[in-house]
Amino acid sequence: MARVRRPGAPRDPVIETTHSFGAVVNDEEAADRISAAFAGRFGADRVFDPGPVTGSEDVGLFATAAGVPCVYWLLGGADPGLFAGVASRAEMAAAIRDLPSNHSPRYAPVLQPTLATGIAVLTTAVRTWLPCS
Repeated sequence: MARVRRPGAPRDPVIETTHSFGAVVNDEEAADRISAAFAGRFGADRVFDPGPVTGSEDVGLFATAAGVPCVYWLLGGADPGLFAGVASRAEMAAAIRDLPSNHSPRYAPVLQPTLATGIAVLTTAVRTWLPCS
C-alpha cells in the first residue's frame, strides 16, 4: 500500500495494488534469432526494435512456466498509406502517435495486408524454431 501526498486534498489517497503482471522481457538470443528471420523474410527495413513499450501481457508468464525463451513482437495493422514517405524511426513514431492501440474501441486494423502479413509472420516464426521438411 502506498500513500501519495496530494496538495489540497482533504486526505491522502490510499493506493493498493490488487493485481499486476511482471514485465515481459525478450530473451536476447531468441529475439536476435527471430529478428534475423523476419528481416530475411520481410526485409530489414520492415523490422526494428521499438525499444521498451508499456502494457501488460501474460505471454511472459506462459514462457516462464514452460521454461522456454520469450520473444514478444508487435505487428502493425494500420493502413500502409499512412506510412508513405516515412524514412526514420522518429517519423514512424510521429505517424503512429495518434493511432488507436489494439485495446482501444477505435482500433480497426485494415484487413489486408494485416491478415496476410500476420500469417506470414507466424509461419516464419514457426519455421525458425521447428524443424520443417
